[in-house]
Amino acid sequence: MIEHPSPPTQGSTVQSFTLANGLRIYLREDHRAPLVSAQLWYHVGSSDEPAGHTGLSHALEHLLFEGSSKLTNGQYSAAMTRLGGAPNAFTSADATAFPLTLPGSRLEIALEAMADVMTSATISDASFARELGVVMAERREDVDNAPLSLALEHHQSLAYGNHGYGTPTLGHKADLEHLTPAAARTWYQSWYHPNNATLAVAGDITLLQLQTLVTRHFASISAHRLPTRRTTFTPPAQARRHQTLRLHGLYTGTLLSFNLPSQCTARSAEQAYALRLLPDLLADGHSSILQRRLVLDDPILLGLRSSYEPWQRGDSLLALYAFCSPQVTPEVAAVRLLLEIEAFRQSAPSRQDLQRAKARLLARQVFERDDIDKQAQAIGKQAACGLDPVALDDERLAIEAVTAEQVGLAALEFLTDSRAAITFMHDKESAHA
Repeated sequence: MIEHPSPPTQGSTVQSFTLANGLRIYLREDHRAPLVSAQLWYHVGSSDEPAGHTGLSHALEHLLFEGSSKLTNGQYSAAMTRLGGAPNAFTSADATAFPLTLPGSRLEIALEAMADVMTSATISDASFARELGVVMAERREDVDNAPLSLALEHHQSLAYGNHGYGTPTLGHKADLEHLTPAAARTWYQSWYHPNNATLAVAGDITLLQLQTLVTRHFASISAHRLPTRRTTFTPPAQARRHQTLRLHGLYTGTLLSFNLPSQCTARSAEQAYALRLLPDLLADGHSSILQRRLVLDDPILLGLRSSYEPWQRGDSLLALYAFCSPQVTPEVAAVRLLLEIEAFRQSAPSRQDLQRAKARLLARQVFERDDIDKQAQAIGKQAACGLDPVALDDERLAIEAVTAEQVGLAALEFLTDSRAAITFMHDKESAHA
């Protein structure tokens, strides 16, 4: 019924075991407070959705805990709240997750509910109609009526092309309007099984205690054959892509991204961690290169930020969000950004810049270790994209070991014109025709 737990390696804090049905369980013990964060991660998200049916994973996020053999509509959230918990849910490109933090003494009740939903979620027509209305309202508020969010959605599509990573997590409006309860039930029956899930746990519980509870409630659930998953995304060699958006209320600025390997698709651990340092070297923090040169020294930009999601099954994006100073056009800003990035490509970062970038990245990780929710989330993200969460214990040493030469080689290979996508953003009322 259960595979032997993986013994922690020397100095390791992440322990694991796997049930015979394929459910993987990871634990990071943290006994500083009598709380446990238990997060059930299903390895399916917006990148898996077929054309014309976008939004299915996010719809299931809303629907899954709205009725099952043991729970009536709304009972899960109400019961967990009464027990001192804080139930939540979110969807990403590769996963649909249900995190819950509550007193450790109440964990078994939560696990029983999660196991019940894994086998008997109702997904009734009435619940579907209600929650679809909520989803569509969420899309209107967060995307359709938010110009920057809408621009980001268009940019994702430009950068990823027809691949699923260009699919908006909330789904396209036209697809949501035609979504049916039958499609939602089929999606649930296809993907939401123990052999496509990870239970990530952090907090005040031992491995033996967790094994007992998980085995009691999940071991009898059968594994199912899963659909064929689409291949991971590696961008073909191509020319630079660009587009212009003019929307009412849109910030004047430039979205610039490069298709980069993720932690999963990088050729080596050294390359993966070198890529992880690029956002801090280039754009995050006042001492980063682009902040110094384009926001502080020659302020053609009012602001600059970046994003990079290393935990994806396929390739990811390093995206820069640049907001222009008055009288500076998005096109001029893009030229300056590309010139500065090209200069960065041609020379390894200085020792001082590299050390600052490492310090920022490591500081964020230290602070996250004080939050059991973040600890469990790191485990879940790692597992959902196919990596071993036990390796999280090696991250600090791996980041500290990155050399300037490794960063320079990664930048030279991947921050190229053929991997660039650019969106020029204009306020529709003030943009020149």
